[in-house]
Amino acid sequence: MSKPNPSSAISRRKFIRRSAMATTAVAAVYAIGVEPRWVSVEQRQLPIPNLPQELSGKIAVQISDLHVGSRVGDDYLRAQFEYIKSLNPDFVFFTGDYLDSSTEWHLEKGKALLSDFPQGRIGTACVLGNHDFGNSPNQVRENAQNTRRLIDLFNRVGLNLLIDQSIDLGGLHVAGLRDFWFGGFNNQSAALAIDAVAAQPSIVLSHNPDTVDLPIWDNYQSWVLCGHTHGGQCNFPIVGAPVLPVANRRYVSGSFEIEGGHKMYINRGIGHTQRVRFMARPEITVFKLMLAWPKTSCESSV
Repeated sequence: MSKPNPSSAISRRKFIRRSAMATTAVAAVYAIGVEPRWVSVEQRQLPIPNLPQELSGKIAVQISDLHVGSRVGDDYLRAQFEYIKSLNPDFVFFTGDYLDSSTEWHLEKGKALLSDFPQGRIGTACVLGNHDFGNSPNQVRENAQNTRRLIDLFNRVGLNLLIDQSIDLGGLHVAGLRDFWFGGFNNQSAALAIDAVAAQPSIVLSHNPDTVDLPIWDNYQSWVLCGHTHGGQCNFPIVGAPVLPVANRRYVSGSFEIEGGHKMYINRGIGHTQRVRFMARPEITVFKLMLAWPKTSCESSV
């Protein structure tokens, strides 16, 4: 009986080790160099109770989490804006984190891009995210004036920035909530904004998905559009997303039925906080509005 060749075992171990290193290297190149700019256009139907007949079939585009700053290129963002404009959408909804931070430098950079921001033919509505206020409580306090300037800039170009407010966009009533982390979120103020649109064909914009679990939705039976999570940015098989900035870790991306009757859609965002994405491609969501029938849920139109 021949003895096993030790050099063969060593060769196998080297092969396995080198293969693992090569696989890791390829995955890293993909996660850093490919996926952060590989935008997915998600086509969805959005059934809305009591939707007027003239709004059935209209197109609404949701974008989120641009993170204008040093880590997301201006040319990349402008390319996404141009694509959205090419769709000739009836509505555009933006769900927060326009800036990556609230410094003067970020504000000036964001100001330069606002003139290219896509708008809907019927209307546009937006909310702020936590990064628009800052990246820490201290920065929120220090840069409060910059956030007020950002709000003014949005409204000056007709983007309708909503802060616990609502607006009628051609028969579709849209409410926008304060940011849950840094925007001074208040249950009573948010509930009043939601109640103002609850009896109408409506959509609520809320940057942070955790707000859908709050006791503020008593009479609301339509959709809440959110961002914030980036789909986890890195979403691994079996393990899921190790870093997810929400209390309810079910809320990664996509559509959800929420207890109480309201529904939620989480957009993965266009930008990033760190230039790395894995199985969480940046997203532009294209909704086709339709009249909701009993027990209808959000389903892909493709």
